[in-house]
Amino acid sequence: MMTGHKRPLVVAPCGSGKTVLFAWMARQTQLKNKNVWFLVHRRELMDQTHAAFKLFNIPTDNIHIGMVVTVANHPDRWPVPDLIIFDEGHHASAATWRKIISAYPKAWLIGLTATPVRLDGKPLGAIFDDLIIGATTKELIGLNYLAPFRYFAPAVADLAGLGKRGSDYNQDQASEMLMKKAIYGDVIKHWKKYAEGYQTICYCASIKHSRAMAEAFQAVGVNAVHFDGDTPAKERTEIVQRFRDGEITVLTNVDLVGEGFDVPACWCCILLRPTMSLGLFMQQAGRALRPQEGKTAVILDHVGNYTRHGLPADDHQWSLAEKVKSRPEYDDEGKLLVRQCPFCYFTFKTGPTVCPNCGMEIASTRKELENIQEIELKEITASDKRSKHWEEMKARSYADLLVIEKKRGYKKGWAYFRSKARNYRI
Repeated sequence: MMTGHKRPLVVAPCGSGKTVLFAWMARQTQLKNKNVWFLVHRRELMDQTHAAFKLFNIPTDNIHIGMVVTVANHPDRWPVPDLIIFDEGHHASAATWRKIISAYPKAWLIGLTATPVRLDGKPLGAIFDDLIIGATTKELIGLNYLAPFRYFAPAVADLAGLGKRGSDYNQDQASEMLMKKAIYGDVIKHWKKYAEGYQTICYCASIKHSRAMAEAFQAVGVNAVHFDGDTPAKERTEIVQRFRDGEITVLTNVDLVGEGFDVPACWCCILLRPTMSLGLFMQQAGRALRPQEGKTAVILDHVGNYTRHGLPADDHQWSLAEKVKSRPEYDDEGKLLVRQCPFCYFTFKTGPTVCPNCGMEIASTRKELENIQEIELKEITASDKRSKHWEEMKARSYADLLVIEKKRGYKKGWAYFRSKARNYRI
C-alpha cells in the first residue's frame, strides 16, 4: 500500500490464520478512527469471524462484519467504509461483489484467499492490483502449523466418459456414475480401512448423491448427516456444532463445507466430486489439514482429482495476469509427477521406487515406458541413429543389455540398473 497499490490480494493456505491476520489489520485501522467492512459470503464464515474478534477482545464499534449479499443490497445501513476486507477474495469478480467495489472507489480493498484464481481458473487482475504471497502449505506443515497428511486414491467408478458443463465437469452425470450400490460399498470399505472412526467431511457430486452417501454410512452404523444450502440456517448451525463436538462422524455435502470452514477435529476428507477447478480442489482437500495433537490427516480421493491438480501441498505459480496453467501429468523425462501405489492406493510425489505406505516395489506404468522410449528415440533421431544410443534403444530385455555390457566392457551392474529403469524382467 505504501508503494501505491490500493487493492492487494493476500494469499495464504487453508488453516493458516487469515481471519486472525485480518482481524488484527481491521483493529489497526479502527485505532485510526476509520471504518472497516469485513465481508464474507456464508453465514458460517460470519459466525467464525465474530468469534475471532471476540477471542482477541477487538471491539466492533466501527468494524462492520456482514454478508456480501446483504451489504450489496443495503449499503446505507453502515457508515461509508475506508477499508473493505473481502474474505475468500477469489469470488470478488462476481456481480454482487463488484457492485460493492464500484460503489466505493475511494475505499482501500484487501482480499484474502488460499486460491487467488476464479473457480474457472481465470486471473483476478481486473479486481486486485498486487499479489502478496504468504507461506506455502508445505512450509506450514513443516513448521507444524498445518497437519501432515496421507493421500489415497482408490478409484470406485469409471469416470472416463464424464462430460463437461461450463468450465467444470457435468456434476449430474458424475452423480449418476457414482450412485451405484457397489460404489457406496467401496467408499465405505476404504474409509473403514484408512480412516475408520475419524471425523470426516465427504464432498459429493449432487445433493441427491450426498443424501444417498449419508444413508449408506448410516446403514453400516456410522453417524452420518447430510446438509446443503437449503438446510435452514439454525439447523445448519446445529449440525456444524454437533460435528465439532464429535457427535456426528461423517458430514456429507456438495460444496457447502469448504471455504473457511474451521474444524480441526476433521481428520479425513472424502473426495467424490470430480472437478477441473484447482481452487475448489484445494479448498476441499484443505479442510482436513487444520492441526490437532497427534493428527495425520487422511484424504481419500475416489475421483482422481490428484491427476489434474497434484497433491494439496504442491506449490503453484499464482498470477493476477495469467490463467493458472494446467499441471502436466508427466515430467520432462516422461515419468509421472504423482504416483499411485497399485496395491494400497497410496498417492505420493514420484521419487521412491517403493511405496512409502506399504513398502511394495513400484513399477513404471506402460505409458511411462512408452514416454521414455519416445523421448530416447527423438534424442537419437536428432543426433545419429548409428550411435551407441540407438543400439541401447533396440535392446528389449535384460539379456540384450548384458550383451551390450560385455561388448563395451562396461562395469558389472550396468545392464542390471538399466533393466530396472525399464522394468525388464531380471
